[in-house]
Amino acid sequence: MAAASEHSLANAELQNVELEDIPAQPFEDELLSLIWKFLESPGNVLLVQGAPGTGKTTLALELLRRVKGTRIGPREISANKVYVSSRISPIKFRRHFPGVHEVIDSMSGKGLAGAWTEGEDNARLSGAGTNIVHRILAMKRAKQKGIVVIDSWEGAVRNLIEEERRSLESAIFSELDDSKLGAVLVSEGERASNLTHLVDGITTLSMSRLEGRVVRSIMVDKLRGFRLRRQGALFTLDRGRFTPLPRVGFHLDGDLSETPKIPAIVPHSEAAYSTGSEDLDKLLQGGVKKGSSVLIDLNSTVSPRVGIILIDIITANFINQGGSAFIVPYSIFSSQTVADSMRRYVGNTALNERVRIAEYNQGLPDEEWRVKMKGKIEEDIPILNKCWNQLGAISTSRMMKFDFDKLAQVYGEAVGVPSLAEIGAGIRESAAFMMAVVSRPTMMREELQRSVDYYLKTQTVDESLLIYGIKPFSNVHGAEFTFERGYPHLSLMEIV
Repeated sequence: MAAASEHSLANAELQNVELEDIPAQPFEDELLSLIWKFLESPGNVLLVQGAPGTGKTTLALELLRRVKGTRIGPREISANKVYVSSRISPIKFRRHFPGVHEVIDSMSGKGLAGAWTEGEDNARLSGAGTNIVHRILAMKRAKQKGIVVIDSWEGAVRNLIEEERRSLESAIFSELDDSKLGAVLVSEGERASNLTHLVDGITTLSMSRLEGRVVRSIMVDKLRGFRLRRQGALFTLDRGRFTPLPRVGFHLDGDLSETPKIPAIVPHSEAAYSTGSEDLDKLLQGGVKKGSSVLIDLNSTVSPRVGIILIDIITANFINQGGSAFIVPYSIFSSQTVADSMRRYVGNTALNERVRIAEYNQGLPDEEWRVKMKGKIEEDIPILNKCWNQLGAISTSRMMKFDFDKLAQVYGEAVGVPSLAEIGAGIRESAAFMMAVVSRPTMMREELQRSVDYYLKTQTVDESLLIYGIKPFSNVHGAEFTFERGYPHLSLMEIV
């Protein structure tokens, strides 16, 4: 029963794979590159283990896809690629992977090299193990660069007698170094304890749930001879490709230029405001409807630097389309820091004319964009209302961006909660855009969760920034920030 389930899952993993039509990975992941370098070292055997449905076959196919030939002058000698399958129909596999030289059905030992019929696909012939061993030994004698994938190991040895099993193990595990071959063994179980002492590398795939949403992880348990800076990463199987999620540390090495070349805006629609990211607009099912409020919950694992870049993208896209904004800064940043950040993306004129930033330090010098608050709710509400009305006279599109942790710190939680409904009503009436940011568990946070129209959560796991929607519900997405023009751009990769 378990074997049948594994077979179905493996076929399901193959459904959306189109080898020749899918472009290269959007970026080169450090961990996947290291696994590939390990396999390029002749003689190394990699074990891929994990529960059914975790993506083992997709990873094996990704590694198979990466095998390149040997170039001799202007000519390239293609690498040998052999896939021994007990979990995927050879005919279906060959249809999706025409570049693989040979597909062998581990149950029959028959090879598919072009003349395979549907009847033979289901054949179960004696001597299957012997045929597989002979094919592997022939590859070793050829001393040509190549890779053998056995998917799965348990399926390959299930019907073998002891002598055939020992022959197969010998063919895989002995003298691969001289033959220029590498091997990938896919295990049907979460832990293949009977193989761990034989292989040179071990990767474990797993699948967990984050508030009911799928999260996929890869853990590299060992790669003999290679130093691992990190052992784990998250990944997606979107479009049938094994794609690790970008790392936060990787994207923030990009250059945040003081004079970025601002790209074309992501335009608002007639009914909704864009966030400045087409992918984030899609997650929100078309952007933020005019007159609505958005709560962005920044988990304690999310760097403040990442948080301010995300917020800057949304705010700058709004201002660059003629909008105006009143901003209560992110709790650990001053009004000057926020102004300097926004100036890069909207210019000095727009900052002075259409942006107002709250400041609770009375000692700072006056600026056109700076609004000095008193720190007392009864005195600051009139100041806020005056600014809001002034911005309305300048632009019909207005944004109110609050860090509610800052408000709770200044005014106390009990003061702020009753006023949230009133603020929300004003936003709706003026068809404005309210963005609320929280990171700590407060009474305000609980009230906001109930009252906002859109609710996004963020957190960092294995160095990847995750974003997912509570309102509306969405799968978990990995965030990638790029800085090709010195200006941050946000892309999302859905975990499926």
